[in-house]
Amino acid sequence: MPRGARIFWRRDSLSGDEVSEVINDGLMSRDMSRWEIGQGKQQDSVRLEIMSLDKSYEGKYTCECQYTGSVEPARVHRILRVFAKPNIVRHMSSYDTDADSGDPVSLHCNADGIPPPFIYWRRTAGASSIIRNFGTVKSGNVIKFDQVEADDAGEYMCYAENSMGRALWRVRLQVRHAPIVRIFPVEPFQKSGCNLRLICLIDANPPVEQHACQWISNRTGTITSGSVGTRLTYLNAGLIRDLVLDLTPIKTLDFGDLYTCTASNSLGTVSATTMITESFTEVPLINGRYACNHAVNWIHINAYLFISIQCFNLLFINGLF
Repeated sequence: MPRGARIFWRRDSLSGDEVSEVINDGLMSRDMSRWEIGQGKQQDSVRLEIMSLDKSYEGKYTCECQYTGSVEPARVHRILRVFAKPNIVRHMSSYDTDADSGDPVSLHCNADGIPPPFIYWRRTAGASSIIRNFGTVKSGNVIKFDQVEADDAGEYMCYAENSMGRALWRVRLQVRHAPIVRIFPVEPFQKSGCNLRLICLIDANPPVEQHACQWISNRTGTITSGSVGTRLTYLNAGLIRDLVLDLTPIKTLDFGDLYTCTASNSLGTVSATTMITESFTEVPLINGRYACNHAVNWIHINAYLFISIQCFNLLFINGLF
């Protein structure tokens, strides 16, 4: 570089709507919080360092060398474009959320990146992969439920994507609700003198404790484990509770009787009722054993009873009932 030469850096906007910005005076930066000017790798060179790169630094950078006797300064240009992977803006995004059934709920996911990321949601855990009212994919940074329902509970994953990569943000939604009570079989029937099993499946949040659920016969009243010819079993499976009633055996008086399962939590009390119909042929139990085998030892049924209930849960969840 000729003696007495002066080197200037200048930045011009790529859009052309800004005035050229002169960055330095010799080895002195005009704004040391943004730029640093120093000796380059070669003896007669000047290095420009950007202190904290962001989108605003995009532009055409010109290095201009002026020296005595030159008609035109020597120039070289470089175009700087800035890219950045998506980044979740946590303070503007939802964390795990609890709500009561019927409440309005909005799940937010905000992200920045260069170029701006495309944001969408998927449901990754819960009763279904469907986001109610939206399908399997919800575009945009917000999922809004005007009135949240029990089936909306689950895990929702936010995806923020651009050409540089992807960022993920998971939000778990829990919905407090009164018990949802279902009885299986839906239409129970059995031959007189055979055994019959009624399963009361209770879905509630907070979950229903053993003392807060019961079977009631319209003919005989509340059924207890000590009642003659009956057996009650309470099973705990997370938010799901199963109250199983075994009638051993079923009698003629039981046909046409109404059996009601009632469950309570802090949000309400709910019941479901079924009626037993007489069949002229025996109906096997759900575990495959014949219901009219009176030699069945109910004391040893625990090993497969829980599995049977779980099968009913899975069949119900998958819409087979």
